[in-house]
Amino acid sequence: MAKNEHRIVYGGFSLVFRANTILAVGAHPDDIELGCGGTIQAASKLGKKVIAVFMSKGEHSGNPEVRPKESIEALSVLGIDEVYFGDFPDTEIPCSRQAIDFLEAFYIANKPETILTHTVNDIHQDHRQVGWVSMSAFRNAPQILAYETPRVTQNFSPTYFVDITTSVDDKWTALKCHFSQKTKRYITYESMVNLASFRGSQVGLPAAEAFEVVRYIEHLGVP
Repeated sequence: MAKNEHRIVYGGFSLVFRANTILAVGAHPDDIELGCGGTIQAASKLGKKVIAVFMSKGEHSGNPEVRPKESIEALSVLGIDEVYFGDFPDTEIPCSRQAIDFLEAFYIANKPETILTHTVNDIHQDHRQVGWVSMSAFRNAPQILAYETPRVTQNFSPTYFVDITTSVDDKWTALKCHFSQKTKRYITYESMVNLASFRGSQVGLPAAEAFEVVRYIEHLGVP
């Protein structure tokens, strides 16, 4: 894919929706919902298996018993019922063999064709670390896309866009499940819909989620 090529995805076409199994990875409860909630809902509606894995329970920004429950509820709104949480420390997620092994175990067990994870172009150290850990843990994965959070740097340069026009309302319903985070600016409707509108405007859509293409292997003989 050329550096300046923008890929717009509709319905059942292209790499995300062609995958039978998708593994979405987040550093904290709410990261997956924020970064790729519309995309995974669309995949789920198409009958794809979506697995969500969080590295921490988000204890630095809330109750570690409450925040995972909020993500489980939010992801249920989006049609996702396989949700897992690691015990890595919030704000101190390591780039370690233990972290790599934790994520790699999900890859080995489920053989997902597509990975959705954090971009390394993020000012939050946990987001950045999960992005780097993902590169090692999913080194054999054919397709890796990196999503954005409100903490991305100016170096985040997406070339792959998913149309989430029909998913915006459900994405907002999911984000409202994170009641413990309601005072955070990034969890507001305005922030969510403005970003979706901005990314959509870049590629001629009402609303979109944007990704960096980290790896995309095209297999011969796949329609």
